[in-house]
Amino acid sequence: MYQLHKVTKIFALLLLALSLAACGNSAAGSNSSGNAVASDSPSPSPSAAVEAEASPEATTRIVKTLRGDVEVPINPQRIVTDGYLPEMLVMGIKPVGSTSWELENKVIQDQIDGIESTGERNLEKILDLKPDIIVTWTGDEKILEQYDKIAPTVALPFSTYTDIHETLRFLASAVGKEADAEQWLADFDQLVGQERAKIANMIKPEDTFSLMGVFVVDSGFYIYGDGGYRGGEAIYTHLKLTPPDKQKQEMIGKEAYRQISYEVIEDYAGDYIFLDQGDMISEVWGSNQGLWKSLDAVKNNHVFNLDPELFWGNDPVSLKLQIQEIVKMLTEQAKQE
Repeated sequence: MYQLHKVTKIFALLLLALSLAACGNSAAGSNSSGNAVASDSPSPSPSAAVEAEASPEATTRIVKTLRGDVEVPINPQRIVTDGYLPEMLVMGIKPVGSTSWELENKVIQDQIDGIESTGERNLEKILDLKPDIIVTWTGDEKILEQYDKIAPTVALPFSTYTDIHETLRFLASAVGKEADAEQWLADFDQLVGQERAKIANMIKPEDTFSLMGVFVVDSGFYIYGDGGYRGGEAIYTHLKLTPPDKQKQEMIGKEAYRQISYEVIEDYAGDYIFLDQGDMISEVWGSNQGLWKSLDAVKNNHVFNLDPELFWGNDPVSLKLQIQEIVKMLTEQAKQE
């Protein structure tokens, strides 16, 4: 996702790291062990992520993360985020800085005025913003150690949680916005209920729904589970659409995505297919396109092409729009049949 830095930039970052280390500010960051986040480590409990100081005059509290305890301000005012900009926005927080790719997210363009771009993790720019906390989704310990030297860093690696409730509650506990998060989640749950009700009578109990996509970079074809990719959380977790048996057994709750060969696609194809980057089918499949056209969902015109910009991630703003878009697709399809 991130481009490599130029050689001159690397030297600049190394000089910055040395200068920051000399200032001795690392105590505000992660635990002293410096261990990387273990992929099989248990996730911190969102509801028990924070231990506030007992004294009413306390200005800091402890956030429990996979890397250890992090001491953060109780009411941080200058937040830099690397991966969780929409989450901050829905809790009523406008960070002072965020990555350039997050600021390009089309679903939040009306909310980002005044937020400075930190480029592709430009440490010098982050330092200039003088954050009192950094919130990030990276699990790269080398990057986290650099962040620690600038400000207390709360890391929640991407896909630590597979549900927006857990993710938002953890982040809220780190920035002191628990009440705002709960209000947003209550509104979200109400929306989900309303959207599910709209399609309840349109879907037969036996109908199955696949989530698939092509990927031009490796000329591969993928299936997706209920994780944070291509609308999986919206389709399976919230709208509770039923995946085909093989996808359910092998993917749901287990794998976020998997590349499959053309020969086995029929095993994973449902009565309906949600397709990511469907306009690339011909380019990627080539002479194998006949296999795709032989699927019942394709022949019955039950393929829904997803907007890749909207369905790329599972941030809270995108998630709400994905749910509404899926219901709209199914509703319009039902009217045609």
